[in-house]
Amino acid sequence: MNPKLWLAGRAVAVAGHVAVERVTRPRARTRADVPRDGASITTEWLTDVLCSGTPGAEVESFHSPGGHSGTSTRTALRVQYNPAGKAAGLPEALFAKTTTNYSQRLLLGAAHVLDGETNFFMHLRPLISIEAPLGYWGIADEKSWRSYALMEDIAETRGAQFITATTPLSRDQIADLVGNMARYHGALWEHPAIAILKTPRDHLRNVGQMIDMAGRAKVGMERAKSVIPSELHGQADRMWHGTQKALELATLMPATLLHGDSHAGQTYITGAGRMGLADWQAVQQGGWAYDFAYLVGSACEPDDRRAWERDLLAGYLEQLAEAGGKAPDFDEAWLAYRQQLLYPYSAWAFTIGRAFYQPRMQPDEISLAIIHRLSSAIADHDSLTAVGV
Repeated sequence: MNPKLWLAGRAVAVAGHVAVERVTRPRARTRADVPRDGASITTEWLTDVLCSGTPGAEVESFHSPGGHSGTSTRTALRVQYNPAGKAAGLPEALFAKTTTNYSQRLLLGAAHVLDGETNFFMHLRPLISIEAPLGYWGIADEKSWRSYALMEDIAETRGAQFITATTPLSRDQIADLVGNMARYHGALWEHPAIAILKTPRDHLRNVGQMIDMAGRAKVGMERAKSVIPSELHGQADRMWHGTQKALELATLMPATLLHGDSHAGQTYITGAGRMGLADWQAVQQGGWAYDFAYLVGSACEPDDRRAWERDLLAGYLEQLAEAGGKAPDFDEAWLAYRQQLLYPYSAWAFTIGRAFYQPRMQPDEISLAIIHRLSSAIADHDSLTAVGV
């Protein structure tokens, strides 16, 4: 079927589900139910998803201290158990992410990322030891594009503070993030569990079926022209061609778990000073350099990146090997890093280049800061030549 016709049909069907839910206001009672928002649950539902492995445990009550809405709706939950649940130490400070409103469902459903955090928390998170939230439940409904991910509220449990993309990070903080990345890459290096995940090329194709990403990235280059090195001006078509080549090259590397959207705004620092990655919605499988280049290129100011990047890469490769991955030699890895800077740039040029009918996924000042960092890295490393365009 024509992708645009398919999307139009799904848009009508999802709108119908949203309209019905507003009237009926269904509440989830068993684990097979997909709640329509963070608080449209019951103690029965929470008992089913949180207590099934603990004989005699039940959820007695819960409440929400607050939340907010963006690309998804986020709701904090506090859960109280009976004595058996308390004695077992079942999680009390939780955080729910849902696709509650129509635009959220259409954006995430059409991009095929509704099950991203479900796959990560239910199947992959238990296999790795990293600084990232724990997950307790995840489920998605393909008909209504409702989704619900229930995870640890790390702001409460770990004293975590979330980092904005424009916050300067120190060398030690970036190195901690890179080490965290090496651990999950190494632990799931060519692991059969990642077969359930899409690749970066799959993700690009899914987004491209909805929106002209190349065209919007071209608009984005014009809107961000003031922060992009002059040698890249007027090269939007070449940048897009390079992006496609980079993703092809990423599929040729040994596959591992990828965060998929590892920009600086997805990071946090715990009360103990450890750096971690949150928001695993876009989780994928592919070559390690996709994640590494995205993180280093987006998180470091150009002068810091120039001073740190070789040492960061050397440290990553050492820790990758320690964690079970097959680390390439430095020169091969350096080339892969140069090549993989192109997709994250295009993703952010697309973000600021949105059309009037697209949601504002990020404030323009955030997009401009990240585009400046990434485009400077592309110019420094001649990434277009590195991918052969």
